[in-house]
Amino acid sequence: MKQSTFIMFKPDTIERNLTSELLAIFLDHGYKVVRSKEVLVDEKLILKHYEDVIKVVNADYFKNAILKVFVGKKVWVYELSKDTDQDVIHQVRELVGATDPLLADPESIRGRYGNDSKAVAMREKRMLMNLIHASDSKESVEKEMKLWFEHK
Repeated sequence: MKQSTFIMFKPDTIERNLTSELLAIFLDHGYKVVRSKEVLVDEKLILKHYEDVIKVVNADYFKNAILKVFVGKKVWVYELSKDTDQDVIHQVRELVGATDPLLADPESIRGRYGNDSKAVAMREKRMLMNLIHASDSKESVEKEMKLWFEHK
């Protein structure tokens, strides 16, 4: 059964020239790129994307930290699919690794390529640099694909 999920290579992936290398990891794990798009991020788009996270984090600095990292920068968004009976959303998130690269499995993408930690980011009142966003549910996949792929 073919299943799809959504990932986004964040500005730190692009700035560190890791886009091709990280995409190759997904391809090597049997994922196919259904569609991809380079997006120049604007304020409205990124605030919509992080709407729920902003509410959960509920820190004064967080919204501005997101804007500083994303607005005017490019990201790459992908719809990835795989023919499997397994939960592709969960599989991709395991491959990406824990949100905090310091806590990520050393074999995961964030474990291998991450160079930041949640503790340091919070202390410095900035956004955590963790390379990739990966949808966490079917609802997120639908919402995020619509948001990013229909953005002009």
